[in-house]
Amino acid sequence: MKFGKTIETNAKELPEEWQPYLIQYKLLKKNIKNIVQELDNTFKNLNIAPPTFLGDSDDASESTPDGGTDAHSIAESSSTAGQAPMEFAGVPEEIAYNIEKDSNGLVHPVITVKIRRLPAHQQQQQHTQVVELLTVAGLPENTSVILQSDGSSDTAPITISTTEPAATELGDKSITIACAEDSTSNSLTVETQSDAEETQVTVRLKADQLFFDQLIEYIERMRQFEQRYTKAYNTNVDHLSTELATVTSPYKQDYQVWREIFRLYTDAQVWNRAHGDTRLSSTAREGQERFNKFARHIESLGLAQRFQNPMSARVLMSFYKLNLELTHMKLLQEMNEEATRKIIKKHDKRTHLVAKTQFPRLITIDTTSLTRALLFTIYTDLVGIVPQIDDYLCPMCLNIAWRPLRLECSHVFCSRCVVKASKRRMFNCPVCRSKNAVYRASISNIDQSLLNFLRLYFPKEIKERQRDIQRDISEEEAQMMVVHDRSGPCIIM
Repeated sequence: MKFGKTIETNAKELPEEWQPYLIQYKLLKKNIKNIVQELDNTFKNLNIAPPTFLGDSDDASESTPDGGTDAHSIAESSSTAGQAPMEFAGVPEEIAYNIEKDSNGLVHPVITVKIRRLPAHQQQQQHTQVVELLTVAGLPENTSVILQSDGSSDTAPITISTTEPAATELGDKSITIACAEDSTSNSLTVETQSDAEETQVTVRLKADQLFFDQLIEYIERMRQFEQRYTKAYNTNVDHLSTELATVTSPYKQDYQVWREIFRLYTDAQVWNRAHGDTRLSSTAREGQERFNKFARHIESLGLAQRFQNPMSARVLMSFYKLNLELTHMKLLQEMNEEATRKIIKKHDKRTHLVAKTQFPRLITIDTTSLTRALLFTIYTDLVGIVPQIDDYLCPMCLNIAWRPLRLECSHVFCSRCVVKASKRRMFNCPVCRSKNAVYRASISNIDQSLLNFLRLYFPKEIKERQRDIQRDISEEEAQMMVVHDRSGPCIIM
């Protein structure tokens, strides 16, 4: 499937009000035809042979699907059926393409052509060749021509008209031509070398500038939409966060259900591959597939049916909607990034002008920063409201920190684990190796606020852990009650 058709198909998955912010790939593709025609006319107007190296590519010799003229057709346009080949004043020896950007942010694509005169023209006078070049360039009459000395004389710069006789006295000067009377005309810079064999012409490409202006306009419009959407998104998250805090209170019946939902959401790794990593590493398709799998899992477990508060069901639907919008935003950004990459590639292939390495320096499409920020907001302002037991595990036993004891290095462990470590003469912190941190710990190191927090939010887990510890203590006491080895007979007997 062609990319233009792919964009149209994928655009149907986006909300209708989002679709205008897609880059219009087909329209830009049509504009490339005008660029090729402009290049064709430029070489014709300069009366120089088309650059034969442009036809080296096999792709260039193929006809384009939309019937446009590619760069190789420039050479073919120099002669038509039944007519003699055109005689050129010179051939391009070197062509340089550059995209300049002014202080207003506008781009100006230009090509600089170094022309070598053909032998048949070498015997003519320099002024005749230059005036002929200016005439065939299609410049308007009375175009301002500024003569600049090349340093060989002290002649001051003067301004003349291309129609005046003074134009025949150019000699070995460097002349700059500016189409002042017609701002839409191409601007040229012509340099005549001292040996009168080479001329350098710089042409501003109007059709190419139109192409890039339109592409940049699409990108800027997308950025403005992202800014408006981010503001609305954050407002929705703030409102949803307030409602979620109400229904997920540890004193409410729905708290445990919400804790299970967000645990499954985190484990599903909808947008990232590593647990706790909020870097957006999934594509829009991958994220959508993982989220749909998560939603089906919630439905299969019947968690939504266990809600006691009707507000919880509405909050869950709003949470689903935020994730769906995140998928749409990611898809929109990916499509625009791919459209930009492909249209620049198509531009370079059809025109043989290398914009691929220059355009990214002028403007870029960032497909990760915004969606990463939106994802971070979901985790911190929504999912983070409901505490998860994984955030309060003892690093030694990997169970919930029963009677949490905070060492002087600030690491938290079970009191039971600290006692065991001390008995085994492990006096340093098991995490950071802080010297004698375990040895100096006492009952005063118990983090009372954290203990109350864990009892409030994880009462079930605290009770289970307490039973396990009591069982562990009983087993240790039973092992200490052993019968010592006796060499004499039993006194009972």
